[in-house]
Amino acid sequence: MRDFVEKRGFATVSDIAAELGVSEITVRRDLTRLESQGFLTRTHGGALVGKPADEELFDSDEPSFEARRRRNADAKTRIGAAAARLVRPGATIGIDVGSTALEVARHLIDRDGIKIFTNSVRAATLLSDGPSPVYLPGGQLRSKELSVYGSIAIAQLREFWFDLAFIGFSGLTDQGLFDYSLEDTEIKRVYIERAAQIVALCDSSKFGRLSMARVGTLEEVDILITDAAPPEGLQSVLEQAGVTVLVAEGSD
Repeated sequence: MRDFVEKRGFATVSDIAAELGVSEITVRRDLTRLESQGFLTRTHGGALVGKPADEELFDSDEPSFEARRRRNADAKTRIGAAAARLVRPGATIGIDVGSTALEVARHLIDRDGIKIFTNSVRAATLLSDGPSPVYLPGGQLRSKELSVYGSIAIAQLREFWFDLAFIGFSGLTDQGLFDYSLEDTEIKRVYIERAAQIVALCDSSKFGRLSMARVGTLEEVDILITDAAPPEGLQSVLEQAGVTVLVAEGSD
């Protein structure tokens, strides 16, 4: 049970019961025991890998896109500009969904000679006015987020290889990267799987925050672009994981 939760980052009681062939009562009892031993954290309807430190917060509800876009807007603009500077001529890149990832797209509108794949309808629409080709996978539309997800999108994106992939998420701790949406997280994992270099995008308000779905481990990230240096403890863990931290300063 512990291994099953750790592999997924988050698992519901019903998922665990179905996977292990036991009753949900048994699952709840064992999750309570594992939590008391510090191996995981119980949440409403399931369990989250690891035990959060006192300074970590769990976000259960996803704010609207517009609310997220307005939050720390200046920092996200700077992060987007710094991320866009990493894109070299001739590169094939993946751009994830989210308000910070959209800022990367905004800073690439005028760039020529690159190929852009994204599952964000907002980013694809924005980039459609630019000179570089934009590819949007088929699949199911997550209406409020305007993101494309599902088995068709996953299968199509797995047919490609990216030089860079820009990943957004809602929280960063020593346990990895977390996000609100199980559906969008599946696509984020495909980008991680198929890209030579993973660039994580994170404003400093997301340090020490957990959400329902784990996107990936810190070891899977090559570069973290943020607007302020991480706290000392998290900085140390990032260094141990081999993550290069870039702080986007000033205005562009």
